[in-house]
Amino acid sequence: MKEMDEYLALSHLIKMNTKEMEELNDNLIESEQRYKSLFDHNPDMIYSMDLQGYITSVNHALVQSLEYSEEELLSTHALQFVCEEDHKRVVEHFRLAVHDKPQNFVANIKKKDGGHILSSITNIPIVVNDQVVGVYGIGKNITWQQKAEEEIEQLAFHDSLTGLPNRSLFEKRLRELVSESDPANHLLAVMFVDIDHFKIINESLGHHIGDVVLRHVSNQLRQVIHSQDLLCRFAGDLFTLILTIEKPSDVIDTADRIEEALQLPIYLDGQEYTVSTSIGVSIYPNDSTSADVLIKNADTALHKAKEKGRGKREFFTGDMNAFTLERLKLEGFLRKAVQKGELEPYFQPQFCLKTERILGFEALVRWNHPDLGLVSPMQFIPLAEEIGLIDEIGRFVLFESCKQLKRWHDDGAPHLSISVNVSGRQFQRLSFVYEVKEAIETAGISAEYLHLELTESTMIQNVQYSISIMEELRELGVRLSIDDFGTGYSSLSYLKDFPVDYLKIDQSFIRHLSDDFFNTSDAAIIKAIIMMCEGLSLSTVAEGVETHEQMKLLQEYGCHTAQGYIISKPMPACEASEFLRTFLLPKNSTTP
Repeated sequence: MKEMDEYLALSHLIKMNTKEMEELNDNLIESEQRYKSLFDHNPDMIYSMDLQGYITSVNHALVQSLEYSEEELLSTHALQFVCEEDHKRVVEHFRLAVHDKPQNFVANIKKKDGGHILSSITNIPIVVNDQVVGVYGIGKNITWQQKAEEEIEQLAFHDSLTGLPNRSLFEKRLRELVSESDPANHLLAVMFVDIDHFKIINESLGHHIGDVVLRHVSNQLRQVIHSQDLLCRFAGDLFTLILTIEKPSDVIDTADRIEEALQLPIYLDGQEYTVSTSIGVSIYPNDSTSADVLIKNADTALHKAKEKGRGKREFFTGDMNAFTLERLKLEGFLRKAVQKGELEPYFQPQFCLKTERILGFEALVRWNHPDLGLVSPMQFIPLAEEIGLIDEIGRFVLFESCKQLKRWHDDGAPHLSISVNVSGRQFQRLSFVYEVKEAIETAGISAEYLHLELTESTMIQNVQYSISIMEELRELGVRLSIDDFGTGYSSLSYLKDFPVDYLKIDQSFIRHLSDDFFNTSDAAIIKAIIMMCEGLSLSTVAEGVETHEQMKLLQEYGCHTAQGYIISKPMPACEASEFLRTFLLPKNSTTP
C-alpha cells in the first residue's frame, strides 16, 4: 500500500513538472515570437553584430532601406555600409558599446544604388551571462529631418528671390571674421552696393520687373567677386559684400569690376535698360574692429556717395560721422517741414529774348527752417528723394504754383505760364496724371499755361511708359519740356519720339559762354541744340544766364527764352508779383 502511494505521488509530480515545462516552453516560444515581431516589424532599422563588427541578423526595415538582400548583409562587416568620412567615429562608438557603454550618434549609411541616408544610430551591448557577446544597432532614417533643417536654415539665412545670403547671415559671418582675424596682418572690407533709382523701376514698371532687375544684378555681382568673398542681399535693392583684401586699394578693383559688369544692358519686353550703383566702403581694422560699426560706417559712406549724385563710390572717413548726425537731424526736420508750413514756392522769371518780355515763371521750392535758416535745395531735395518725401513735396509745389498762377491771371497777366519741375518718382506714379488734372481744376486755370519739366533720366527709365504718360498730359493741354538737356542720357534716338514742346539748355553750357575766340566748344554745343530743336519744331530755354554778353549771344543763336540771375533770382510769390508790375506784358504774347 505504501509503495502504491509513493508511485501515485511520483506520477502526480511528473505530470505537474510536465505541465510546467510545457507552460515554460510556451512562454519561451511566445517571448521569442514577441522579440521576433519587435525585431522584424520595427519601422526602425535593427541589426546585430558580433564582437568583431560582423552583422549577424537584420530586420526587414534595414533590408528595405539599404536595398541589399538579407544574404548580402549577413556575415558582412558593418563598416562596409558606412560612408568613409564617418568610419573613424563609427568604430569608436562600436568600441565603447562593446565595453558595455550604450552609444548614440549620427552617420551616413550607404545604399546599394550608391546613394546614402543619414541615420541616427543607437548601439546597445548584447549581454549574456554578464558577458557582452555582441552589439545591437538601431538606426532611424533622419534624412528628411536634415532636409527640413536645411530648408529652415535656408529660409532663415538666405534671400528667397536671389538665393543670396541675407542680412542675418551677413552680420553673423562678419562678426565671426572680425573675431577670428588678426588686425595686424589681415584686412577686411565691408562694401555696400545700392542700385540707383530702383524705386522708379519698381513704381513705373511694376515689382515683377523690379525682381528681374534684382536677380540680374545679383547674378552679375556673383561673377565678379572672388571665391573667398561673401555677397549678400542686405535689404531691398541694397547688396553687401565682405571682401578679404591685402590692401585697401584692392577694393577699387572690385568696384571697377562691379560697375563694368552692371553696364551690360538688361532686355525686358523688347526694351533695353541699364542700371548704375552707388558704393560705400569701410575697412577693418582701419575704420573699426567692431562688426556693427563697420556696417554703420559703410552705410554712412554709401549715403555720402549718393549725396554726390549717384553712380559714385566713397570710402568711410572719420568726418563722415558728423555728416551722418547732421543728415539724421536734417531728415527729422524735413519730415515735419510740409506740415509746419516751412516749405515755400519760389519763382524765377523766364524772359522772351525776342520781345524782351516776361513769359512766365519757373516754380522752385525753398525750405526756411526756423533754426537752420534757408536750407539749400541741393541738401534737402536729394534727401527727400531718398526717404520718399519727394512725392509729397512735388504735389505741394504743383498745387501751390497753379493757385499762384491763377492769382497772377486774375491780377492782369492772363497769358503768364508756370513751369513746375517733376521728380522721377512723382512722374512714374500711376496717379500722376490725375493729380495734374486735379491741380489744374482746383486752381481754375487753363492747362496750356502749366508747363511740366521732366529730366532725361526720368523719361529714359521706361521709354514706352513715359511716352504714354506724356501723351495723356498733352491731351489735358499741358505743355512739356526736357530739363537740363545735355547732362543726362542725351538719347537723341528717343528725342524725336518724345511729345515735348521745348528743351531747357543746361546752365553748365551757358556758364562759360562768351565771344572769346578760344572758348568756342560751349557755343558750338548750344548752336547745335538750337538747330536741332528748330528741325524738331521745339522751342529752347537757356538756364543760368548771368551776363549781358550771354544774353546777346543767345539772341544771335536763335534761342527763344532765357532765365537766370541777369533777369532775376528766384523770389517768393510776393516779390515775384512786385517784379511783374515793372514789366508791361504784351497783350497777345505766347509762351515758348
